[in-house]
Amino acid sequence: MSLKILIASFGFYPETHGIAQAAYQQAMGLHRLGYKITVVTQVSEQPRGVPFDVIALPLTPSRLPKFDEIEVGKTYQQFLKESNFDVLFFHCWESWVSELALPILNQIQGKKVLVSHGTTIHLRYPGIKGWLRWLLNRPAAWQFSKKLTAFDYYVFLSEKPDRQRLFDVIEAKRLGLHNFSIIPNGAHPSFFQQPNTDFWVKFGLKKARMLLCVGNFSREKGQHELIKWFIEISPKDTILVLIGSHFNDYSNQLEKAIGERLNTNIFLFEKLPLEDIHAAYCAATLFVSATFTEVQPLVLLDAMAVGLPFLCRDVGAVSTLAGGLCFKDKNEFKVLLKQLLRNPSTRQNFGNKGKTAALTIYHWDLIAKSYQSLIQQLSSTPNNPQKTYLSTENQPQST
Repeated sequence: MSLKILIASFGFYPETHGIAQAAYQQAMGLHRLGYKITVVTQVSEQPRGVPFDVIALPLTPSRLPKFDEIEVGKTYQQFLKESNFDVLFFHCWESWVSELALPILNQIQGKKVLVSHGTTIHLRYPGIKGWLRWLLNRPAAWQFSKKLTAFDYYVFLSEKPDRQRLFDVIEAKRLGLHNFSIIPNGAHPSFFQQPNTDFWVKFGLKKARMLLCVGNFSREKGQHELIKWFIEISPKDTILVLIGSHFNDYSNQLEKAIGERLNTNIFLFEKLPLEDIHAAYCAATLFVSATFTEVQPLVLLDAMAVGLPFLCRDVGAVSTLAGGLCFKDKNEFKVLLKQLLRNPSTRQNFGNKGKTAALTIYHWDLIAKSYQSLIQQLSSTPNNPQKTYLSTENQPQST
């Protein structure tokens, strides 16, 4: 009889953000390996059409349910207590998925695994707002060590000791814990294939060297800096293409910064389907990102899958990825960009290294087998009835 697996994530298919993609690919991979999968997530209005049960709850993607969602939170807790899964994967710290599970972990059957997508408790953006956010996160930071002894097992994306986004790895090692594995995320499976669309032809662009940036239009992603630096450098026969999920106030600011260069050598796109984004990757010369915070960005893994070299700010675990270079400031970005644009052989070398790593490490078929090994390991280990769990105050409890 196949083992029963629960995957709990605040985001899931058809949503396209990183957490949703990771949870979906994990579920699909384990389903293909023969496990009986159930997913619990928040409501999505779009049809799912997936080959396993998906339980959708009317919750928002916040740390705890809002006032009018408290009863739904209790329903989630009751579902966990009444369920009979062999292994349960809870995606993300500081979301209702894990926060509501913490007080009742000792009432849930099966092995409980926290799948970390990085931490934000020590994240500090520049400016006053950054400091205020950091201060608001102090209570969570003070409790964090207890959370690292609450679940039965942990999955981290990388061993990179980055205090801002990978503090859980640092703290686990400081505490001398051994109940964790490093299992990375993977590139989108379709990016290993050739695209069906010619990006240049479809969007009527004159062929040139293309710098590509894919990411939501937001201040944290650093697109304004990227545009400013590109204008300062003004590399010949080169265009900058930025693709985001949808236009917003920040993209309006970007348009003002671009000025007369908009749709001349700097282009903004929104809501492109995956096939067009894939085509953009394959048409690009170099992937560039000035993002201020990341863990293990899927956009870079996708670039590696198509053999596209990258130049990205040194954040999170980016420096551990093959296939590109990292920079720390504007001056270093400018120097490295000029070097990469002048040397096609260097770009090709990074592209080849990235593609090899994507095929041998950051591939969802291989990642599914890593989860399979973990499930087998956990299933063969008896439960510890003496294990204590974190009791968090002011969280909705089932009766």
